[in-house]
Amino acid sequence: MFGTNPICFGTPTSSKVPFILDTSVSVINRGKIRVAAKVGNKIPEGVALDKYGKPTIDAKKALAGVQLPIAGFRGSGLAWMVDILSGVLTGGNHGGKVKDPFDDFSGPQNIGHLFITIKPNLFVGNYSKRIKENIKRIKRLPKIRGVKEILYPGQSKYQRYKKNLNRKINIPKNVAEDLKQLNA
Repeated sequence: MFGTNPICFGTPTSSKVPFILDTSVSVINRGKIRVAAKVGNKIPEGVALDKYGKPTIDAKKALAGVQLPIAGFRGSGLAWMVDILSGVLTGGNHGGKVKDPFDDFSGPQNIGHLFITIKPNLFVGNYSKRIKENIKRIKRLPKIRGVKEILYPGQSKYQRYKKNLNRKINIPKNVAEDLKQLNA
């Protein structure tokens, strides 16, 4: 009924790396399942059901079925909330009426998006100082064995970006062929 329904939140952090949480309300996003299906990989257990409602690690069967929500019924509630905010409220398709953007080209998607922007200093005059203290406080929490640093959302992606900026990107042959066909 619902898609992976992304929820995103971002805020400045008083450093060059903003706090960016970009997540879905499903255990795995459909794009990762599509890639696994394309390259012939299995998906992790407990992330999707096949079209008969049975758990599967077969990516192709998962594409015919559904991804499971995060946190059980709470994740379903969040998915429904996003469906209301980005579909019902915006006038876009909702409640299972959104077409698959990769497989259904029978007409416009008519999807909706909702963006809310807040100027923090309207609520609290020292936001930069407060967010900096919040991050420091969280990062000082005790860590489990093997964890060197607590990262806030956005930090690991920034670290990967810096590490990979000048590295070669390996693209599986069948994906490269698909890309060539799109450019034909």
